Amino acid sequence: MPEQRVSYRYAKAIFDSVLQEKLEERVYNDFMVVLQILKYAPELLSIARKPLISPVRKKKLYQEIFAEKVSPQTLNFILFLVDKDRDYLLKDIILQYQKLYFAYKNFLPVEIYLPKDFDEGLKSKIVSKLEENTGKKIIPKFIIDSKILGGFRIKIDDWVYDATLRNKLDSLYKDLVSTIKVN
Repeated sequence: MPEQRVSYRYAKAIFDSVLQEKLEERVYNDFMVVLQILKYAPELLSIARKPLISPVRKKKLYQEIFAEKVSPQTLNFILFLVDKDRDYLLKDIILQYQKLYFAYKNFLPVEIYLPKDFDEGLKSKIVSKLEENTGKKIIPKFIIDSKILGGFRIKIDDWVYDATLRNKLDSLYKDLVSTIKVN
């Protein structure tokens, strides 16, 4: 939990800094590139946790990897994290930055679970209905789940709206059982 607070503070600091310069979108795009690199080279974060590797060597490594791929602001921030011995939090800081960026832009990431791939018209209806109900620009992630026999499930952060056939049948069963027990 303390690491999450620290990550948020660093993310908020860089977000506020680049917001003044109107570079928040550029840094967001840079951070998405960094996340992709970390996804395919997770050993970078393990290097960050090794105290035997000097900060000078870590900085050199980060410069070689990121210099051509990200803006100077983003690279300087990563190097600053090395100076503060917080580079092991890079992924968490990026995720916190993403939340701040989405809140600023009024974006809402949503996972939509479907039993099969729906046509684009139906997908856009679901997205537009969500935008209408939330008042935010929806960033949908459609996921095919073969366990769903019919309907769909929507996940927003920790909240889940379950409109699957299984959930409807379970609700009906519970209603019937409670009705029988009352009588």
